[in-house]
Amino acid sequence: MVEFTREDLDAFLSKTDFDFSQTADWEEFLEERRQGGAGRDADGIQLRDIKNYAVGTATVITRGGTVTARFNVRTLGSGLALPPGILYVYHNDSPGPKKVSSFYVGPPTSSATFELEVSSGGPDGEEGWGALYYVIIKSGNLPGQGLAEMAGKRALRQAIRSAGWLTRGGFRLLSMGEAGYDVTVQVGYGAPTRDFMPQEIISDAGMEQIEETARNAWDALTD
Repeated sequence: MVEFTREDLDAFLSKTDFDFSQTADWEEFLEERRQGGAGRDADGIQLRDIKNYAVGTATVITRGGTVTARFNVRTLGSGLALPPGILYVYHNDSPGPKKVSSFYVGPPTSSATFELEVSSGGPDGEEGWGALYYVIIKSGNLPGQGLAEMAGKRALRQAIRSAGWLTRGGFRLLSMGEAGYDVTVQVGYGAPTRDFMPQEIISDAGMEQIEETARNAWDALTD
């Protein structure tokens, strides 16, 4: 077995989450996770690679200018307040690079509606097709809420215990994003949708690499 060094641990903890408030992280996420993408292990294995993110998507069709995208967020369960979190939307509002818009969701209401102007990203005055992407991250899972090693221990402990890793040898990826929320999106006069972005399936070899790295990281963190 190849020795797992402190440098390997630092590399594993170098990226604990995707920061969906940043366009660069959206670009990395889509490059790795979108169907036909490079795969989770394209830049090595980091902590964020053991997490599944529930990212929604909607088609944007414009004929010059922008259209209004309406996001209706509801809590899952009757009479429950929205869990506090942030809705991040990665979108165009004009020709050129995409941007990120964000909205706070949370109590005391059980539903909330947000609107923003979006574009296909094509030239002004021409019909264009594009897409927007969105995710809600609960407040307790937002990046930057602790040192990397503390976040790493917490996330790995969740993964191990939820899967019964130590007793059955199983491994479950952590689920991140939209837990506790029901989100529908209406772009322009189109029908409301609840579409999740199709994501690249992890290969057996990739899963083995993630498992081995996560096991070694857990051992190093708990020494």
